[in-house]
Amino acid sequence: MSDDTQITVVKPYYQIEEAYTNGYERFEDAETVDDDDPQIQHFYDTAAHANHVLPRLRSMAGFDDTGPGTFTVERQIAAIEPGCEEDEPAPAELVSSRILFDTLFNAWERGALDALKGNDRYETELPQW
Repeated sequence: MSDDTQITVVKPYYQIEEAYTNGYERFEDAETVDDDDPQIQHFYDTAAHANHVLPRLRSMAGFDDTGPGTFTVERQIAAIEPGCEEDEPAPAELVSSRILFDTLFNAWERGALDALKGNDRYETELPQW
């Protein structure tokens, strides 16, 4: 089977939870803030974000790792529909890995902000797929 006939299958619901947890754990030990709208924009300019967080999220979203950089090549993925993660065969929708990446990034950010606010995990709604 050639590479162009293979497709990556992802379970977005599980990936969103994992992204949220990663963001939460990244800031879990940080000092909490009283601000209702804490800012983490400064973190986006760090090497940790560029070299660890983004490649992990792109990998989770199904990006290909054959180009320059780490998991930087967008491709079509089969995203299993919500509630069908354990079905066999599971219905899936073909989407760009960029679409799932954007959702995962939002989940990661939501987890980071919840941790900074001192909220319990999953106190706020996770981004929907």
